[in-house]
Amino acid sequence: MITRPRRTEAAAKPSGRVPVDLVATGLRVAYERDVEILRGVEITAAARRISLVIGPNGAGKSTFLKAVAGLAPVTGGLVTLGGVDITRWRPRDLLAHGVALVPQNGTLFPAMTVRENLQMGGWLRRREKAWLGESIEAVVNRFNLPRHLVDRRAGDLSGGQQKLVEIMRSMIMTPTTLLLDEPTAGLSPKMASQVYEQIAALPGDLGVTVLLVDQNVRSSLAISDDVYVLAMGLNNDRGTARDITERLGEITAGWLRQGVSGAVKS
Repeated sequence: MITRPRRTEAAAKPSGRVPVDLVATGLRVAYERDVEILRGVEITAAARRISLVIGPNGAGKSTFLKAVAGLAPVTGGLVTLGGVDITRWRPRDLLAHGVALVPQNGTLFPAMTVRENLQMGGWLRRREKAWLGESIEAVVNRFNLPRHLVDRRAGDLSGGQQKLVEIMRSMIMTPTTLLLDEPTAGLSPKMASQVYEQIAALPGDLGVTVLLVDQNVRSSLAISDDVYVLAMGLNNDRGTARDITERLGEITAGWLRQGVSGAVKS
C-alpha cells in the first residue's frame, strides 16, 4: 500500500510561482461536429492536491486531459488557471504558464541520453545554459536518479525508469500544475509502485498541483485527495479519495447498469 506523504504549507515552489486551482467549467469536446466526446464536464484540480479522474472505458478521461493540455478541440466551456482563461492555449504557452503534460504513450527519444532528454524539457529556455544545467541537476537529485543512468541512452532503460524520466523532464520548467495520463500503464507492479511514490510526493515536496487520469483505480486512489468520476462524457460522481474508495463497488456496478465497461485494477 502506498501512503501519501504529509503535506505542509511550508513547501515552496523553486520557480517562485504560486500554485493555484485549475478549473474546467462546462467543458465540451467534439472531434466531429455531431459527435461529442465531452458534454459539459466540471472538474476542479485544487492547488497542491492530487485530483484523480476515473471512469469506464470510453468515458472521456484522456480526452479531458488532452482538452486541458490544448491537444483536443474544445467546442464549449472554459479552462481556467488561477482565474486566467487558458482554454485552447497552445501546449508551449501552457508550459510557459506553468502547466505540463506527461502523456500516456512514451515520448522519450530512445537514441538520446537521459540528460539530453531532460534538456528537451527546458526547450523554451534552452539558451540559458547555466539555468538549464542547474534545473537538470535539481531534478536528478529530487528523483534520486542513479548517476550512472544520466548519460545512458533512454531506450536502454526499463519501462518504469523511462516513465520516471518523462515525469522528470516535465519538471524541468518547474510547473505548478502537472497533467498525468495513465502514468503506470504497462508497468510491472513494482515499477508502478515507484512511479506512484514519486507522484504522491510532488504536492508536498514541490507544491505541484497534480491532475491524474488513471485506470489503476485502487492504486491511484491511495495517493489521491479528490476524485471525479466520468461516464459517457459527463460527470458521474465525485468525492474525496476515502469516500470514493468506500463506494467503489457501488460506482462500478453503476457503470455496468449504464451499459459501459471498465476494469478496476488493483
